[in-house]
Amino acid sequence: MRKCLRCGTEMQEGYTLFGSDDYWPVIEAENGKWFPREIGKLFCAVCPGCGYAELYVEHKEAKGG
Repeated sequence: MRKCLRCGTEMQEGYTLFGSDDYWPVIEAENGKWFPREIGKLFCAVCPGCGYAELYVEHKEAKGG
């Protein structure tokens, strides 16, 4: 459960960005070089109280695993 950083209301999670077919993958980078290793899916949480939105990554696996 995420709480809004601005007003403390419980946020609604699991939204995706408009225009994405399924989800936006988040790719790992190191020293400015991109690796073809997807680390998770990018989602959005929205506060029904004040409208604040934040992005978060749902990890496929723990980093380093």
